[in-house]
Amino acid sequence: MPNGQMKSIDIQIAPDDLKALKKSHYMLCFAKKVNDTYNVVWQSAEDYLVDNTFSWQPLYELFGSNDFKGNDWVHTATNKVPIGLGYEAVLSEEGLLGDASSGGPATGITLVNHYGSIHPGLSAYSTGVDGQGKTTPIYVAETPIVPGSDVLTPMEVVQVWFEQDITTSTMFSSARSNAVEIDLTDDNTATRLYSNGGWSTPRSRVLYTDPTTILTIIAALTGAILLQDLVSKITSKLTGVYRDVKVDVSTMGGNTVKIEYREQPGLTGARLDQVRVLLLGKLAVDQLTEFTLESFAQLGVGYKTLNATTD
Repeated sequence: MPNGQMKSIDIQIAPDDLKALKKSHYMLCFAKKVNDTYNVVWQSAEDYLVDNTFSWQPLYELFGSNDFKGNDWVHTATNKVPIGLGYEAVLSEEGLLGDASSGGPATGITLVNHYGSIHPGLSAYSTGVDGQGKTTPIYVAETPIVPGSDVLTPMEVVQVWFEQDITTSTMFSSARSNAVEIDLTDDNTATRLYSNGGWSTPRSRVLYTDPTTILTIIAALTGAILLQDLVSKITSKLTGVYRDVKVDVSTMGGNTVKIEYREQPGLTGARLDQVRVLLLGKLAVDQLTEFTLESFAQLGVGYKTLNATTD
């Protein structure tokens, strides 16, 4: 299942607003639009700062739930299956989801339901403001479906807001207060500023440069893996001096994967200069390659061929 381009948003918070939000214990929240609605907190963060990056790739998991209840956590009742746009999965009479296969609209994910009353749900992979990647729910149908087919259409549109007493995977059915919607359908990056209690697009956005790809690795693996698992393993190693490096993983068919390391989107000034100086050296390329090999080993796979190129 091919994946698309990585998307990234930079959320900047004015210092006075940051102090007020932290003092009142507000969480920074993100939701992703599915079927033209938002109804699950994709991620909520309390460890946000004046400059925060949230990113994602279209790496999804399909599941079924027995209910939808606002202000409650998503409960996954079925098994979960990795799936991509233009694919479908069958929920059997016994309530088991089968592996994804090609089918349904190219822009959606289709659940073929042979079980009975069920609420279709979708999870997606994202990297939070803490730099940690995880797959969490983004949508649960508010009303159950009967046997038949249902199409879930995730959009490259996200909603960002601040809220008290809310956590990741919380369902909601009412509009969020003072939220900003960010549409990345035709773009890969965006920046928003929260200042004086309101949202705007900062002028500094024009200073941002497109992130430069540092290293590309194409590897034919000895077994199948989940792309989001590989992204998660590698991302967990990108700390310290490598905190401003992002990884993007895609499939090239079969068990062949393409791994691209690049600068974090939205870097400016000293941070951009520092990461570019770091990545000029051969040591950094060797270290990123080592991160990749360590991640393969942690996932229990080796490689038949591996080709690494630098830009």
